[in-house]
Amino acid sequence: MADDNAAPGEMTRLNQFMADCMSVGALRGFKHFSVYIRSREEIVLRVLKDPDNTPQSDFVPVCSSAIYDRMDRVHASDETKHVISNTRNRMERPFDVSDASLEADTEGINFLIAGYQRYRCPYVWLRTDHTSLVQLRPDEALDCDAPVELNTVNCWRNYDIRPWDVIVEIVCYALDPWPENPFALDYAYFEKLTVEERVVATGAMLEFLRRAYLRRYFCSEILLEDIKRLQHQHFHCLNALREYQQSTVFRETVSNI
Repeated sequence: MADDNAAPGEMTRLNQFMADCMSVGALRGFKHFSVYIRSREEIVLRVLKDPDNTPQSDFVPVCSSAIYDRMDRVHASDETKHVISNTRNRMERPFDVSDASLEADTEGINFLIAGYQRYRCPYVWLRTDHTSLVQLRPDEALDCDAPVELNTVNCWRNYDIRPWDVIVEIVCYALDPWPENPFALDYAYFEKLTVEERVVATGAMLEFLRRAYLRRYFCSEILLEDIKRLQHQHFHCLNALREYQQSTVFRETVSNI
């Protein structure tokens, strides 16, 4: 239950913070972490211990679309056909965000970012790797239910703190040494998507990277290079999809629906 004494401004900010968390939770394609929505008030941030050797997503094939079934009849450039034929309609296997699954995860360091209204501000809890990450005094016992002390969370009431600010601090807290760009992308993930999905996924990611870039983190210059590269891929796929939609095959497919 929400605190009756909560300032209206605080509750509005908390709701906006969690809405932004939901937006980040819908994104895929980061190299060092993944975000999963657990509830209206909770997301799970999974920081990969070894991103180069840990698959971010597990894809399973589902039914193909008309684009792939009729590639031999698409009147488009060879480049467009190559872009489309190299993708297949696939579905991402969902990540189990239950407490038992998170505790059993050996490849990721899992954090729970929550915006419970009764607390009137966001908090972060560590769900794995307590002994390696939590620093204790000799006379202090480990409390796995205590929130993680983060500067971004401590400053939330007084400053405009966004979820991506918290994510940067968590990634740098969890990894030693921390990556030169916490928001580095896993470009192989985008290559596995269908051309339709890739247009949407790259567009959504570009908007997120734009927001992160405007925060002027230590990795801003590298972020800008990722934005340029992803922007090129986005418009390349958009042109390929537009060329297909202008083809005779597409018009025949639509007319038969």
